[in-house]
Formats: sequence, C-alpha cells, structure tokens
Amino acid sequence: MDIVVEVLEVAKNGVNKTAIVYKTNLNFMLADKYIVLLEKQGLLENKLNKSITTEKGRIFLGKAKELTLQLEIPIQNAKNNVQHMELPVHRAEEINSQLEVQMKKSKELIPWLEVSMRKSKEGTLHLEVPILAV
Repeated sequence: MDIVVEVLEVAKNGVNKTAIVYKTNLNFMLADKYIVLLEKQGLLENKLNKSITTEKGRIFLGKAKELTLQLEIPIQNAKNNVQHMELPVHRAEEINSQLEVQMKKSKELIPWLEVSMRKSKEGTLHLEVPILAV
C-alpha cells in the first residue's frame, strides 16, 4: 500500500520511470511491476512515456491518506500509553538511585556503627567505638 501511494504521489504531475525509481527507492524491475499494476487498475496512465496519476488514482490517493491519518491517531495513542506504562519503571529506578545516595550519606554520618574489636595484652577483648562528634 505504501509503495502504491508513493508511486501515485510521485506521478501526480507526470514522470518517467527513472524518476519513479529514484523518488520511491525501488529498482527498475519492481517499479515496472507497480506501474503495470496501477495502469491495469486505472490509477495510472502512460502518456508519451510518462506515467501520470489518473483522476481515479487521485481519488484513491486521497482516500489512502485519509485512512492513514485515521490509523495514526490510535497508533499515537497506543505509543503514549506504552510511554505512560514505562514511567513507573523509570520512577522506580530514580527512587532507588536516591535511596542509594541517602544510604551512603547515612553511613558517612554514623561512624559509630563501625565497631572494631582488639585483643589486649591480657587476652581480653575490647570493643572500640569511635565517639561521634556532634
């Protein structure tokens, strides 16, 4: 359908086959097949080795564009819904990152949690707890 629309659009003012090939990004063999198909359907006509979109082709082109526009709105809405569904995941990652920063700050602010033990000369264990300067 997209190729048909492109060929009809390119040929609105009359073009040769080479122009159709270059402007639609088709090879010559494929362009030939579409040109023949569109001529058989009465959407394109050949005048002096130029393909021209017929009145029937212009009507078809208009309806195809209308249909495309009608489809684009639900597709865009679906894309927006998917983006909204992704927001909570993104938000969760952001919150997780903030929590990690807060945990790091907490560890820096509470050094007395770092308790070490040493054995004295007498063989008894002593706890060493740094004093928190306030």
